[in-house]
Amino acid sequence: MKTKISKFAIAFAAAMLSVGAFATDSGSGTMGVTASIGDECSVGNAAVLGFGQLSMLANGSPSTAASASTSGGTFDAVCTSGTTTPKLKFSSANSSGTDFRLVGAVTTTYIVYTLAEAGGNAIAYNTVASFTGFSADGTTKSLAIVGAIASSEKTGKAKQAYSDTITITSTYGI
Repeated sequence: MKTKISKFAIAFAAAMLSVGAFATDSGSGTMGVTASIGDECSVGNAAVLGFGQLSMLANGSPSTAASASTSGGTFDAVCTSGTTTPKLKFSSANSSGTDFRLVGAVTTTYIVYTLAEAGGNAIAYNTVASFTGFSADGTTKSLAIVGAIASSEKTGKAKQAYSDTITITSTYGI
């Protein structure tokens, strides 16, 4: 007996045999996922340290300057939790040597001022130092500073606007 195999039967048989080649295994594998947090600090949201209009003359003695002028301000600082030794550095756009200085509209006129933490610790110009209340616990700290202009710095200064920009730099690990 002769058997005839049609083209259709051959195609059908080939298709059935190839289904196994496209089947997937139900096994599984794993993939590792990692992340790390490093030392990082940031400073921002600084309020203006505004002295306002300076009192220039002492009552009853128009030839001498009035008492010192002071002003306070705040800024925010934050470091990732566990950051090693967070510190701050303060510098002035109009500095000379180690002085913070306001510059007048006539750019040859300056008024020297000092900065301190609100608790009284002096802030040295352009010097990396610890700041009371600034810790690396991952929370934003609102830190307060006070500026002071000695009465002697006001003596003989011309009527004009004076300004400065303080740059606060956060550092760590030193």
